[in-house]
Amino acid sequence: MAASQAFHSRTGSLVTLSNGNRTAQRNHPTQEFNNGIVISKDPLRDNEIFEVIIDKKVNSWSGSIEIGVSTQDPAHLDFPTSATSLREGAWIMSGCSILRDGRSVMDEYGRDLDQLNQGDRVGVQRTLNGELHIYIKGVDQGCAAKGLPASVYAVVDMYGKCIQVSIVNHDRRSVVLPVNGLEEDILARIPSTFQRSASNEVLRFHERCGSLIKLSNNNRTAERRRPLEEFNNGVVMTNRPLRDNELFEIRIDRLVDKWSGSIEMGITTHNPGLLDFPATMTNMRTENVAGTVLKYPNTHSSDQVLKGTIMMSGCGILTNGKGTRREYGEFNLDELTEGDYVGLVRKANGTLHYYINGLDQGVASSRTPQTVYGVVDLYGMTVKVTITDRDTLSPIYERLERRSFFGLNSGNSEYNEDANGEQNERILFHSNCGAHAMVINNGKTALRPHAMDDFNNGVILTNRPLRNNEVFEVRLDEIVDKWAGSIEIGVTTHSPREIEFPSTMTNIRSGTWMMTGNGIMHNGTTVIDEYGQNLDRLGVGDCVGVMRKENGTLHFYVNGIDQGTAAYNIPDVLYAVIDLYGQAAEASIIDSSDPVQQMDNNPNSVRSMRRTSNITLTQDEQTNDLRFHHLHGANAMITNNGLTACRPNATGEFNDAIVMSNRTLRTGELFEVVIEKMVDRWSGSIEAGVTAIHPTDLDFPSTMTDIDYNTWMLSGSAVMQDGTTVKNGYLLDLDTISVNSRIGMMRALDGSLHYFVDGVDMGVACTDIAENVYAVIDLYGQCSQATIVQSTIRDNHTLSNSSNALLIEHPIPSVHRVRILHKFHQYCGKNISIRSSGCSAYRIRSFNHGIIFSSRPLKTGELFEVKVEQVSKRWSGSLQIGLTTFVPSEALPVNSLPPAASELRTNRNTWLMQGSEVLENGVSLKENYATTLDRLEIGNTVGVKRCSDDTMHVVINGEDKGIAASNIPKGSYAIIDLYGTTEGVTITSSAVEYPDSSRAPSIASDLSDEIEEINGHMESVQEPVCIEFQENHGKNIQLCNGNLTACRTASYNQGVVVSSKPLPIMQRFQIRIDRLNSRWTSSLQIGVLGFSPEKLNFPPTASTIKRCCWVVQSDSVFHNGVKVKEKFGPNLDTLQIGHKVGIMLDNDHSLHYYVNDVDQGMAAKNIPFGSFAVVDLYGQCEQVTIVADDSSMAASLPVEGREKQDMEDGLKESVCPTPPLTDNVIRNCEYQNRCIRFKSTIGLPDGYFESDPKMSICYCETCHKIRGDEPYYKKGQPPKDYALPFGWCKFALRVMPRAQLLNAFKEWHIAYHGTKVGHIRKVLDKGELVLPDPKSHSWQVARVVFQICVKPGSYKCGPPSVGANEPIDPQFSNNEIEWYSKEKGAIILQSLLVKID
Repeated sequence: MAASQAFHSRTGSLVTLSNGNRTAQRNHPTQEFNNGIVISKDPLRDNEIFEVIIDKKVNSWSGSIEIGVSTQDPAHLDFPTSATSLREGAWIMSGCSILRDGRSVMDEYGRDLDQLNQGDRVGVQRTLNGELHIYIKGVDQGCAAKGLPASVYAVVDMYGKCIQVSIVNHDRRSVVLPVNGLEEDILARIPSTFQRSASNEVLRFHERCGSLIKLSNNNRTAERRRPLEEFNNGVVMTNRPLRDNELFEIRIDRLVDKWSGSIEMGITTHNPGLLDFPATMTNMRTENVAGTVLKYPNTHSSDQVLKGTIMMSGCGILTNGKGTRREYGEFNLDELTEGDYVGLVRKANGTLHYYINGLDQGVASSRTPQTVYGVVDLYGMTVKVTITDRDTLSPIYERLERRSFFGLNSGNSEYNEDANGEQNERILFHSNCGAHAMVINNGKTALRPHAMDDFNNGVILTNRPLRNNEVFEVRLDEIVDKWAGSIEIGVTTHSPREIEFPSTMTNIRSGTWMMTGNGIMHNGTTVIDEYGQNLDRLGVGDCVGVMRKENGTLHFYVNGIDQGTAAYNIPDVLYAVIDLYGQAAEASIIDSSDPVQQMDNNPNSVRSMRRTSNITLTQDEQTNDLRFHHLHGANAMITNNGLTACRPNATGEFNDAIVMSNRTLRTGELFEVVIEKMVDRWSGSIEAGVTAIHPTDLDFPSTMTDIDYNTWMLSGSAVMQDGTTVKNGYLLDLDTISVNSRIGMMRALDGSLHYFVDGVDMGVACTDIAENVYAVIDLYGQCSQATIVQSTIRDNHTLSNSSNALLIEHPIPSVHRVRILHKFHQYCGKNISIRSSGCSAYRIRSFNHGIIFSSRPLKTGELFEVKVEQVSKRWSGSLQIGLTTFVPSEALPVNSLPPAASELRTNRNTWLMQGSEVLENGVSLKENYATTLDRLEIGNTVGVKRCSDDTMHVVINGEDKGIAASNIPKGSYAIIDLYGTTEGVTITSSAVEYPDSSRAPSIASDLSDEIEEINGHMESVQEPVCIEFQENHGKNIQLCNGNLTACRTASYNQGVVVSSKPLPIMQRFQIRIDRLNSRWTSSLQIGVLGFSPEKLNFPPTASTIKRCCWVVQSDSVFHNGVKVKEKFGPNLDTLQIGHKVGIMLDNDHSLHYYVNDVDQGMAAKNIPFGSFAVVDLYGQCEQVTIVADDSSMAASLPVEGREKQDMEDGLKESVCPTPPLTDNVIRNCEYQNRCIRFKSTIGLPDGYFESDPKMSICYCETCHKIRGDEPYYKKGQPPKDYALPFGWCKFALRVMPRAQLLNAFKEWHIAYHGTKVGHIRKVLDKGELVLPDPKSHSWQVARVVFQICVKPGSYKCGPPSVGANEPIDPQFSNNEIEWYSKEKGAIILQSLLVKID
């Protein structure tokens, strides 16, 4: 290193530098989590690594260190709160994502920074060719970005858990090896047969191959002979080793249906010229040859790479014939068809990637040898393959990142030709196009001539790049109904002269932005899920367009309507591209060379050629329709023509996402949004309210609650005015809201502000609201996307000032309720593609793995119905439909679902209609139930519902077929299996708001029902409510004893249970520990949930629940997964069998925590009304039982109220009786803390005392009552009574070998010996007692006593020396209070006791 690296003196506001500016620390780490940015003093040199080591971390926050580079000089930088907020040229790694100027450009890169520990190293490097590389623990994670400017500074953000870093010294500036340096030295030690060939010849198959292989086409095609007689001996290998980043890709030319299994592909270190080819490559069992070990730079000894073979077989990865990954990628090689492509790349960093039909399947192996050959096994069904011509001469990353540098380099001849020769030409389709496409009509029309036979390879580009503000627009001329999907449109940096046309444009991995369906994809990756109108629903005559504006933003147009900004900072030189995919068979260019702004004002513009929109708005309606304002927070984005607001980088940023309405709200007008997306990374959620500030006058803050004037907001359950809380415990807690919930706000006629959830008025939040206020939504924390739903004016009634009631002056005949279309859950079978914002589902391959669920449980009487959109006669069987108590979750692995719904085997129940039969958990329940589903055709509808009598009904083409199954529990999800012939369905049903009424009830009846429920809860305080555990619980839990006992059946976690009912006020919920397992560490957790757990997908532990949850774990209190209080009450990890733990909500909504009937104080405040108890059977705790307040036995239900199954459970598994409370419970006791502090002032060496804190016991009044100690016990041989030292604190001494040899602690008697504080050290040093001084009777603040063991028969009893006349202890006579012994060695020290007066 030429010069010492250091941090710049200018830093984030909370940073302190030391150690010559080489160490940085974030101040107040437990109170603040950001403002910890430090930047290198000097710009990075080429290939220089700037590396830091994590010195300190805390556990108070989520997130951790972030690192990257910035072009901005720190001397002039206005430091933001976090590195991801840096702009104007900043590349930052946060978690495992790469962000450029705050926007994610790579979602999965390298190791997760949030998982690093203290002592781990992180570095950043700008290479000579302008690439950004991140180093974690000294290992290069690969290229993170390209095209970095020459001058960049290293950036480190001590964010969240990371609070201190130091710069690491390096002995050299660069990690780039010289060409003739270490690499040659390594290669020199490898046998020559394994060294990499320097030849530039194209890849072919080696002439030595499997015994049944025939090579042709200049050894680029391989075919297995006798394919109907033999299925193996078809191994072929490349003629030379693969180069770094070189694509080795083959096309499947021929398959046969006789065998199972298919093509297998991989790499091997074996030289084909020396190999004895096996029958199948997965049979290779490789051992080290001559002890050769390949070791590369920056690797530890444990990272050595040995000779071997790595193969992809089916959907798994095998190394030397042994499975190392059971599920890899999105495809199964056994399911590929003729014409599909399979490729692989060994990247320069040693990782192996597979590409299937051009799609990167991710890292298959992270440590591969440097010299490897490509290998293909023509196994089973695969008979013939051919090596493709794609990029065999250049590394794949050059191909994928290759761009047309037309505007970037004025000397480029191709660009000059386009610019000069075509500058004045109209835009047309280029004649070079996809294999199945054709350009006609002088370049104005593109079509797919055989649209009924093929659905892809229809990509067409324009003949020249788009100009700024030039709209490229096409009209759909013809569509076919055979396929799913439709036209896709976008822009690309690739020229039509040099691009290798893919099957679909979304397969291109560089320089491409496409609108597909209603999402936006960049380089094949979805960056916006919900954007604008769905292109898949367009018809003949509809128009789509694209435009790059002068400011570098990309906009798409549907029938002339701007769908909003789709991308930022896109390149200048872009070709427009359309993909005639699926239904789209023909499209023509509309001449629209003028900017859109001019077209809007021209009544004779091209809009007259378009099909008329379904909805025509008057000018007044356009100006009065509620939308989001175009001005918003820095991290927010407005799409869907102003109806949808989102926080695109939701996992990297949690704030700066404020959006407002485009106009002021009218009196009585309801502004309502539906929450569409949430993330689990943050605490807190959406905040909503109103403000009198005009959007143009507002300098948008990070959160709206920072505004200190003319603003009213609801944050959680706290109502805030001008940034100050004016009311706590409002009936609506926004932190408990989930996806698909509707949140609304309204300023009433009397000036009061009301909030609504799912259309129900939650009462007055605050009063005296100014007129002409704007609605405000803050997409904060977990909430990342919301869409405006139809607004409603409510002016026929007045709202009361009560927060619990609604007074009606005039009856309302009906209240408009928004009907929301049902949606499919995102968790589905691996062959399923969810489309159209969750409203359509298609099986994209094979005949099975097509399970889909409703997005939420069905309400009583709610019909979930789908229409068949696509069928295929090549399969047998058909759609299956029913209900299940299985709870789908995106956190579950896709591969956990079985191939068919009838095989779904969990601890939940599933009822299905299959054919004409009804199944329960795969077993036939009813035959010939209705018309068979095997005959469904396109356009037929099928639905399912759970009725009020707990029965399941199936509805086919609108006809209810009657009861299919009974005893269906509440909270069941709809389940559909797109099996066999049925390949695609679309939802036709909407959410039913009021299943038991022919019309929607009034607001008053809604609220009166709610008030009745609240009053019912309040009345329940007078009479204790019997509470059991709820049926929804962690996956390792089994309930019995009438759901009063919970048992963890496996592992150490997934043991969360909750109460079946909300906790009544002032009624204690208490459990008893029945069984412990010392195999594990840690133990029980207990607390409350502020929301109904019926739909909760339980995490592994209760302390990780991220919303509205308070849990006591060990001796700490956690709120939403964050520790908020330490050293609180007894340590739950020390509780023993028979101990009781309870919780109670008091009248102030504070949470109290009990151990063995002793109130440990207030654990938390402001607990929401209607909270549920939550218990986590974690670690050692394996079984608990709910017990009554005044009994240690389980509370029981009346016999007549319990079902037979409950009675049987109670007989089969007996309830554990309460055992004696023998062990101690360590409690956060102030008296014990005082005694500990006193002991520390004496200066006694720790070596004299037991190190286990459990051996130190407090006998104060509170502690011994918690344990239930008896005052007297017996000890010794013969047994003799001794008294526990109530009022004292005991510190156990280390056991002397002599005591163990004599078994003194079991066979000797217990006594106590008082001494002076000054004599303690002398006694401990000698190991025996010191005679007391009879003249010393001075009073002391603290007294000390030794607990000793005395050998039976070595002492005599006598009267007390103090001359007491009254009995000193009722258990002992005064004549035996004092013992006298002269026998040497008859006394052994056991403990030191301390008592503070």
